[in-house]
Amino acid sequence: MSELEETPRTHSGALLAAIAVALLLGIGGLIWSYTLNGKLTAQQQDVADAKAANVKLDAKLRETDERLNVATDELKTSLGLTQKQLDTRAEELQAREQKVEASATRLASEQKQTASQVAAVSTAVSDVKTDVGGVKTDVAKTQSDLASTISQLTSMRGDLD
Repeated sequence: MSELEETPRTHSGALLAAIAVALLLGIGGLIWSYTLNGKLTAQQQDVADAKAANVKLDAKLRETDERLNVATDELKTSLGLTQKQLDTRAEELQAREQKVEASATRLASEQKQTASQVAAVSTAVSDVKTDVGGVKTDVAKTQSDLASTISQLTSMRGDLD
């Protein structure tokens, strides 16, 4: 009986250390999740800003087209331009339109890139949520194991008394 009383019980310290590590990992996961959520919000704001800029560019493009049509019509009637001059002017207008269309295409490409970045951040947030769920499960199991160990130690102490 005296031999049992002299045996040190060190496994409870290791169990407490494991619980502490699990809690720290859980807190770290929550912090990481919060950080990714902030990044996701910023990306969503960037997408909204890009859409607003696209709407403005579209409106300016329409306005420019209308002004060019009016200017061309006025030139035809008031100056009596020759067909060759009209063709040259039309080519210039087409070149400008192509530049505007290239700008619109670039904007659309940037919007797609931003959308893919937002999707990547969303996936990362989902992964973090899954990891946090796993950590919660591990903490619950560790708490259950700790409670079981405490009850075993209590019953062993009662048997020794």
